[in-house]
Amino acid sequence: QKNEYDIHFAPATAGTIQGEKDEILTKTVVIHFFPNSWDLNKKITRNADGKEVEELYDPNVAFIVEEVAKLAGQYGAARIIIEGHTDGSMKVQVPKSLVQELSFNRANSVKEAILRKFPSLQPNQFAAAGLGWDKPADPADPENHAKNRRVEVKVYPAEAGSAPK
Repeated sequence: QKNEYDIHFAPATAGTIQGEKDEILTKTVVIHFFPNSWDLNKKITRNADGKEVEELYDPNVAFIVEEVAKLAGQYGAARIIIEGHTDGSMKVQVPKSLVQELSFNRANSVKEAILRKFPSLQPNQFAAAGLGWDKPADPADPENHAKNRRVEVKVYPAEAGSAPK
């Protein structure tokens, strides 16, 4: 049997979806990335009680991935855009295109982690966008680098970015 009420998402870019409708919901989730990295499971070594201990750079990654997947489940008939952001610490030293690529890779790594962990979700429901340093978390405090290295999840109506039938 086929569920006639199932929504099927046509592939669409983040820009197409964002250009058509306003978001229903924006949720800022903070995943701390190792500088210049988009590896969600990046491990670092630190010294604890005189011993070298290897641990995740951000131990909350699995929880955040699950939280975003639950959000997608709550809004099953909606498009989910994952926006990656970077801080502006390298503004004069690095081309903007490289920073946008890094922020896109961060957003995409979150998207891929969600789809790996929750294979029942539709890949075309999600889109990734890299905004670089263009949208600081707090425009009044653009130099707050820790706050600006973030991922934002935006929920859009399902008809946004859908191909006409």
